Amino acid sequence: MMNDMTPVQTSLPNLRLIEPNPLRDAPITLSWFESKYGKETLLLMGNAEHEIGTPSLKSEIQTLEEFVNLREKNEQLTWMIQTENKVIGVAWIELVENHSVQPPSVHLMIGNKEYRGQGIGKATMLALIDYIKKNIETPTIYSRHLKHNVVVASMNRTLGFIDDGSSYIDENRLEWQNVKLAV
Repeated sequence: MMNDMTPVQTSLPNLRLIEPNPLRDAPITLSWFESKYGKETLLLMGNAEHEIGTPSLKSEIQTLEEFVNLREKNEQLTWMIQTENKVIGVAWIELVENHSVQPPSVHLMIGNKEYRGQGIGKATMLALIDYIKKNIETPTIYSRHLKHNVVVASMNRTLGFIDDGSSYIDENRLEWQNVKLAV
C-alpha cells in the first residue's frame, strides 16, 4: 500500500505537491468553484453541465475526505498543488481503472486560474510521472483529456504522451481522448 504522502518537489523551486488536508483546503477549493471561472474549470475537467451543482464548504470537505479515503484503499494518490505557500490546484494518480482509463493514470487541475499558463501543469505532470517511475512498476502511464481541450492535449504531446486508440463519446456526449506514455 502506498500511503506515504511526503511532499513531492517539482522542477520549479516554489512548486510542490502536498498531502490534502480537508479542513485547510476546502475553503480554498470552494473559492475556485465559486469564482467566475469555476464553472468553466469544471467543464474543462469533463464535468457535464447537468453534473455541476452549487458548491458548498460541506461538499468540498467531503470531496477532500474522499481523496484521503481513496488513498487508504490504495485506489488513488492525491496531492494539492502548492506554490509560494498557496494551494492552487490538485493532482492525482489513479491506481485503478477509472472512466475507461487504465492505471496508473495521471491527472491535474489548476483551480486558481491566475496560475494557468505558467508551466505549473507541466512541472506537476513531470513530478507525477517521476513519482510513478520511482514507486510503481509499470511499462505505461495513462491519462485522458477532453478532445477540445487543446491546452491539455498540447501539454500531453509535449510530455511524450500519444493517443491510446480513437477518441470516444461518453454518456454525457463529451468527446475524450485517452493517451499513454511508455516509461
